[in-house]
Amino acid sequence: MSEVRSRSTKRAGEFLLLPCMLGLAIVTSGCGSYTSGTSTAPSTAATSKVTTQVKIGDAPAARVISFEVAVGPVSLTDDAGNTSTVLAKAQRIELSHLSGTNLPLSLLKITQGTYKAASLTISNPEVTFINSAGQPQHIEPSFNQNVNIPFSPSLSISGASAVINIDFDVSKSLTFDASGNVTGVNISASSFTVSTAAVAAEDKQGHDDGELEDTTGVVTAVSGSSFNLTVADTGAQLTFATDSKTEFEDGASLASLVVNSIVTVEGATRADGSLYARKVEGLENETGAELEGTITVVAGSPATSLTLVADHGTGSGVDDSKIGASATVNVSGARFEVKTGDIDTKGLGTLPSSEFPFDSASVHAGQRVEIDSHDAMTGTTLSAERVRLQQQALVGIVSGLTGATSSGPATFTLSLPSDAAFSQLSGSTSLQIVWQPSTDLHGLTSVSNGDTIRVRGLVFFNGPAASMIARRIDK
Repeated sequence: MSEVRSRSTKRAGEFLLLPCMLGLAIVTSGCGSYTSGTSTAPSTAATSKVTTQVKIGDAPAARVISFEVAVGPVSLTDDAGNTSTVLAKAQRIELSHLSGTNLPLSLLKITQGTYKAASLTISNPEVTFINSAGQPQHIEPSFNQNVNIPFSPSLSISGASAVINIDFDVSKSLTFDASGNVTGVNISASSFTVSTAAVAAEDKQGHDDGELEDTTGVVTAVSGSSFNLTVADTGAQLTFATDSKTEFEDGASLASLVVNSIVTVEGATRADGSLYARKVEGLENETGAELEGTITVVAGSPATSLTLVADHGTGSGVDDSKIGASATVNVSGARFEVKTGDIDTKGLGTLPSSEFPFDSASVHAGQRVEIDSHDAMTGTTLSAERVRLQQQALVGIVSGLTGATSSGPATFTLSLPSDAAFSQLSGSTSLQIVWQPSTDLHGLTSVSNGDTIRVRGLVFFNGPAASMIARRIDK
C-alpha cells in the first residue's frame, strides 16, 4: 500500500506538547453540553487556588488515523474583564489516539473564580487519513486563525480539587470532498466541549474524574518515593507518589527508575489533587524507543514486518516528524503481547488465547499496536523487541442485543461505515463486542439495537472475524 504524502519542515518547539492551560481556554457549548462542577463561585479576585488536573480527549472522524494541531497563544478574560496570557507560544498534540479516553495536560493551581471568555490561535494542522482509494494520505492545510470563544455559562473553578475535561471533535473540524476525502480544516469554537468534575474517591474514579490511563512518558527525576514524568503525548510535567501497594512490572522498580527511562503509569488522583501511581511498567531505557500507531500493512505470513502510521512515540530517534508518518517495523523474533491495562478480562482466560489470538500469525491491518525497541529509531524504520496490542476506539451501530442493556456480560455486533479507516484497512465492517461486567458504560444508562455508539477496547482477529473486548462504551 503506497502513501500519498507531503510534509513541510517542523518548528523545533512544536513536539507533542499542549499548553497546561488549554482546558481553561477552549470552552463552548457548541458541540455538547457544558457542565460546571459548582453552580456558584467567588470572583477571580479571590486569592485561593484550586488544584486542577486538565485533560484532553478526542471525538474521532471515521477516516482519520492521525491529527496534530498547534494551539497558542492563549489568553483568558475573567468576569471583571481582566485579560491574562496563559500561553505565550504554540504547542502541539496528536489527538486521534485519545478517542474514548484522555490524558493529562497539566496539574496546576488555578485561581478560584469565574472566567467568561478566551482568545486563542490555532495553526499548522496535520492530518493523515485513509483516502477513497484505501491509501494513507497526509495533508498539511494552511491554517492560522485566532478564535474568540465566549463561555456560556462562565467557567467556574472552585473547591478542593477538580478535573477539567476537554473533548476535541475532529469530525467537526475538517472539510471533505464528495468522496469523503479530507480537504482541509475548519476549526472553531464548536470544535470543543468542556466539562468539569470533582475528583472522585480513588476506587471509584473514571477517566474524567481522576483516573489516569496508560500514561506513557520519560522519567525526569526520582526523589524518595516519588518520581517526575514528562508525558510523551502532551508534554505535561507530572509528579507521581508511590507506596508499598504500587505494582512495578517488566523490570521496573522505584530503585531502578533512572532519568530518561520510558515508563507507563496507571494512576489515580488523590483528594488533594496530587497523583498516585497504582502501577508502573518499564518500557525502555534512554537508548531505546517506543512507537504506537495503526497498522496499515502486514508483510509475511507469519508477519516479518509491519507498516504503521504513528500516532504517539517517545525515546531515541523519535520526534514530531514521525507522528502521522508511516514507519516500517521489523518484527522477526519479536514477542507479541496484549496490553490489557484496566480492561476486565475475568472469565476470558489469559490473553492472548485461542479465542483472542495475537501473534505473528494473527496480527492484522487495522489494529493499533505499541512497538518497544532496545534500539533507536533510524529514519522511518524500527526493529521491535516487543509488539503489544493497544486499545483503540471504533464508532458504529449496535445490533444483536436482546433489548435495552445497561451492564455486562453481554455480546453484540458493532457495524462500521464501509469507508471508515478500520473497515478499509482490515476488510472488516463489523465486530463482535464483548461487554464485560466491569466495562465502563460512560454517559449512557443503557444501549439498544440501532444506537450509534463508540466502543474503546482491544481488537482481535481470529481468521477474518474481528472482535473487541470493551473497556468503555459511550456516545
